[in-house]
Amino acid sequence: MKAAEYTALLSNIPRSPHETSELRNLEQTYTTLAENEEWMAINIDKTIQQREDDLDNRTGPAEKEEHILKWVGTAAIA
Repeated sequence: MKAAEYTALLSNIPRSPHETSELRNLEQTYTTLAENEEWMAINIDKTIQQREDDLDNRTGPAEKEEHILKWVGTAAIA
């Protein structure tokens, strides 16, 4: 895990406050990413999945955004 690498860097050698702060920020960033990845793996059934027919229907970003906004609006009403 990348976060563990930064934790090890923090504990091995004395560092300047700026360097320590940067390493802690990187450690926290990678920890958060790992936690998010774990959540996604556990809760894949709670995420929106792209359907196969959507892959064939190649629309631009504006059309996709409109589709998402319609879906969110419908979900909010239900």
